[in-house]
Amino acid sequence: GVMGAQIAAHLANANVPVVLFDLPAKEGDKNGIVKKALDGLKKLDPAPLSSKAKLKFIDAANYEEHLPLLAECDLVIEAIAERMDWKNDLYAKIAPHLKADAIIASNTSGLSINALAEALPPALRSRFCGIHFFNPPRYMQLVEIIPCKASAAPMLDALETFLTTTLGKGVVRAL
Repeated sequence: GVMGAQIAAHLANANVPVVLFDLPAKEGDKNGIVKKALDGLKKLDPAPLSSKAKLKFIDAANYEEHLPLLAECDLVIEAIAERMDWKNDLYAKIAPHLKADAIIASNTSGLSINALAEALPPALRSRFCGIHFFNPPRYMQLVEIIPCKASAAPMLDALETFLTTTLGKGVVRAL
């Protein structure tokens, strides 16, 4: 969606390689939906990309063909619609493909992080939290980190360091 693509653009602006996932298209190129979202980045105002050349840092992927790519990702940010059932289904789909030390985060702004964590296998919950980018991510200074009950303090510290030093964000931790 639009928010996921804008978060991907913000990471790309910092020269961070990104794999942007979306649903597989029902017709034509299975990456058609994500490619449409990437094309849309060029048209948004204010511009989410510092330059169109930054698109080279974003690879298009879909949940049907490319889940093994998650094994290469250090940070996985879920930014799908605010529906608990959809998020739970997505977590079940991606969990087997995550690398052993990947941070998993939801960009939710309205759902319980603790309830979302319950959808993950227990071994992943210490690496899960909320990460709320405000819209538009490139221009809004603040990012909120929302720990769940099981979030490991060192993971939260590492995430905050990444957000401040690599993305230049100001971080607020929710209680």
